[in-house]
Order: sequence, then structure tokens, then C-alpha cells
Amino acid sequence: MKPLSLTRRCVLAVECALLVLFSFPAQAHGGPPALVTPLRANGGVSAVLAPTSDPAVFKATVVGVVQSGALSPCLDNAELEARFPSKPEQPVVINGTATLTPLDGAGSLELIVSGTALPDPANPGIYHAQYQVTFAGGTGTYASARGQGEINEVVMFTSPTTATATWTMKRLVLTPRP
Repeated sequence: MKPLSLTRRCVLAVECALLVLFSFPAQAHGGPPALVTPLRANGGVSAVLAPTSDPAVFKATVVGVVQSGALSPCLDNAELEARFPSKPEQPVVINGTATLTPLDGAGSLELIVSGTALPDPANPGIYHAQYQVTFAGGTGTYASARGQGEINEVVMFTSPTTATATWTMKRLVLTPRP
């Protein structure tokens, strides 16, 4: 393959920029059709696990607070399913939904979470979890919010059915402009 000359690369870059600029539909405010908000958040939560008909599966109800500059302080409410493995070296599989509700009343942000957790080798009462997060809309300002993110969490079981956790999240949220 023949390398492109500097002139050809510059022309290609300008063409790509024009394609991006003019591929957005016309907006009354003259900008792109969506707000892009970098979202960094950390939270502290408590979880209560309830048994299900499957002895390896628990329903977790999670409540806590979240600190984020983009959303203002929030309440975190989640309903998760935790599937514990038959062997300790295998991860706990966690799936569910969460709602972040800013205290300023701007609406709520809905999340779909899916991840795994492994016990800490030095302390089996501590788990390290990682989740993939999908922002799935919400209410008010966040009704059309979309995006994906990642949560890293440390969980400490305080009894067989209760735990406290701290987590961090990083990513972008896209909210279409009105």
C-alpha cells in the first residue's frame, strides 16, 4: 500500500471534519444534536441480600448516596441479582438495574448493570467487583440520556446477608438537545 502524501492527508482530514459537521441535522441553537457530559461519580451504598428459590441466587436491594459534579449529589437505588458460584475461585455474577436521582430534582438517570465480583485473596468477606453500565434514559433532564460506563466497586460483607460498598464510575452520557 502506497503511503499518502502530506497534502492528501490534509485534504482527507478536512473532508472528514466537514462530513462530521454537516451530517448533524440542523438545530435551532446551531450546535450538535446532543450534549456530551463526562460523568465521574463515586458512591457509598448498603446492600441487603434476600434468598430466592435457587440457593445460589440472591436478590440485592441497594441504597446509598452518590457524589458527582455532573449530576449533583444523588440517591442510588438498585435492584440486583447476585448468582454465587459453586467454586470460590469463580466470580459472582451480578445483573440488575439502578436509578440515580439527583437531589436537585432534575429527574433521574436509569442504569442497567452487569458484572462480576471476586473475593479478596486476603479476606473472603471483601469482594472486588467490576460492572459494565448502560445509561438507559430516565426522567426529566435525563429522559433521553444514553451512554455506557464502567463501575469499579469494593464490597464488604458485614453479615451473611448485608454489605456495604464504595464504588467509582467513569464515562460519557449523551443527552439529546431539545
